[in-house]
Amino acid sequence: MLSGLKGTGEELVAQCSICGRIEASFDLSGTTEKFCWGCSADLATIIVLTDAIDSATLAGVSTDDLQMELCDISRRMSDRSQSAESGND
Repeated sequence: MLSGLKGTGEELVAQCSICGRIEASFDLSGTTEKFCWGCSADLATIIVLTDAIDSATLAGVSTDDLQMELCDISRRMSDRSQSAESGND
């Protein structure tokens, strides 16, 4: 959800809680932190993947593909954070 004054369509710019970029901020249900678009999408995907991995593990199904996807997303988030720290947005 885009943060801002309700009903105004006003965009709120804040520092991302994950990568540190200062961009339009978004929040996810159940969190108080603000996230850039990329980190909010990746974090939501990680939450879904984690649940899927847990369910697959309980069902005795291979989680290799899900774990690879989780690693890819984590790496992308780490790269985004390091890029923002070095000023290479």
